Amino acid sequence: MSDVTSTHSAQSRRVREGTWRDAVLDNGSVVSIALFFLVVCVIFSVATDAFLTSPNLLNILRQSAPLLIVAAAMTFVITTGGIDLSVGSVLALVATLSATLLQLGLPWPAVILAMLALGALLGAIQGYFVAYEGIPAFIVTLAGLSVIRGVALLITGGYSIPIEPGSPFTVLGRAWLLGVPAPALIALAILAIAYIAFNETPFGRYVTGIGANAEAVRRAGVNTRLTTLFV
Repeated sequence: MSDVTSTHSAQSRRVREGTWRDAVLDNGSVVSIALFFLVVCVIFSVATDAFLTSPNLLNILRQSAPLLIVAAAMTFVITTGGIDLSVGSVLALVATLSATLLQLGLPWPAVILAMLALGALLGAIQGYFVAYEGIPAFIVTLAGLSVIRGVALLITGGYSIPIEPGSPFTVLGRAWLLGVPAPALIALAILAIAYIAFNETPFGRYVTGIGANAEAVRRAGVNTRLTTLFV
């Protein structure tokens, strides 16, 4: 009986080891990035005592919030097999117009909604050329990068646009909630929404399918052009 038990335990252990090994091999790119991240953290921790302090980590969270939001959106784009080179220029234009409209006295909620609409419009215009005109995303977004950044530069004239320190728009960016920077919480909420949309909705499955085999998804009855436009 003990021999049977030991044999079963050994087999179970080998199965677990094989499962972990397969998981690592199947997600090699993710594992390599995680290892690189850990190595960088160790290096900075050794180089300075301030790296792992609470203020520094919270500051990194605050500064990383915009990048996390953009990364969540770019996940959908890249999964379809596309690319968006204009995302930085869109951010620059949105930030420029936000500051300009706030200086003109527009309410900050209206400014936020208007800039969200502008970002969606710019994405839809470029998405139309990719989805319906068949122009490669690299070409479309490269052109968009130049045009949109040029417009932002034209508006600013190469100078920063100040915002009133007491503006609710500024306060929102500097606020704290439960000891965590508000921008970080907003980014985490958007990441959660993106995760659910990507993994738990038909839209997310369509996006994954388009990246794997767009023609097969189209033959299954999915409007791949419209899905690509929304992405």
